[in-house]
Amino acid sequence: MTTDATARFREWAKQVAVWLAVTTLVPLTVWYGTAAVSSPPDEEEYQRQHTRLDSQITNGAKDQAVVDRLSAEREQLEKQHADAMKLFARHMFWVAYPIGLLAFAIGTVTAVQSVGAGLMFGGIAALTVGCYSAWEILGRWLHFGSLIVALAAILILGLWRFRRLGVVGAPNTSQNL
Repeated sequence: MTTDATARFREWAKQVAVWLAVTTLVPLTVWYGTAAVSSPPDEEEYQRQHTRLDSQITNGAKDQAVVDRLSAEREQLEKQHADAMKLFARHMFWVAYPIGLLAFAIGTVTAVQSVGAGLMFGGIAALTVGCYSAWEILGRWLHFGSLIVALAAILILGLWRFRRLGVVGAPNTSQNL
C-alpha cells in the first residue's frame, strides 16, 4: 500500500469505529438511562423466590392447605413480576422511541458522516428497542401509530436531506455526497 492509500485506509477505519461506537452506544445509553430511573425487576431475586416456592410445593408441603397457600404466593409473585416488567417496558418505549427519532433527526443534519450515520443507525436501534420491549403491552393503534410516525419522520428527513444535497431529482445532480 502506498502512503496515501494507507492514510485513507486508516481514516476510513477510524470513521467506521466512530460510526460503530455511536450506533452501539445510543440504544445502550437509552436502555441504561431508563433502567437508572425506572429499574427493571430483579430477575435473580424473582428466580430465587420462584425456585424456593416451587421446591417447597413439590418437596416439603404435605398438607393441601400449605400447598394452596404456597401456590397462591407463587401466583402473586408471578403477577408482581409481570406487572413490574410491563411498567419497565412502558417506560422503555416512552424513552427510547422519542430519543430514537431525535437521534435519527440529528444524524440526518450532522455534517460529519461517521457521527451522522452512527446517530441515524443508533436512532433506528433505539426505536427498535423501544417498540420491541413494549410490543406485547401496546395496543394495536399504538403499534400502528408509532410505526406510521417513525416511517413518516424517516421518509421526510430522508427526502429533505437527499433532495437538498441534489441526490434525487434536484436540478443540480452533479453534486457528490
